[in-house]
Amino acid sequence: MRKLLVLCFALAAAGCQQQPPAVPTTDELIKNPQLLAEWKTKCDSGEYSNLPADQKDNLCFTTREARRSIAMQKINSK
Repeated sequence: MRKLLVLCFALAAAGCQQQPPAVPTTDELIKNPQLLAEWKTKCDSGEYSNLPADQKDNLCFTTREARRSIAMQKINSK
């Protein structure tokens, strides 16, 4: 009985673990403004905005890089 209970807890814990989201590359974000807007919202005020700094950086780094790249393209095109 004890082994069954331990097994149930182990399976429940394994089922609760979430896979990290697939983070788009900087190039993907630059080429797809809708995807960039979605990730910008997630990082600035959405589901990733309240994460600890290291986790947020892992998820939002490419979003910041894409935004910087687009801003530089706009500056250089003037």
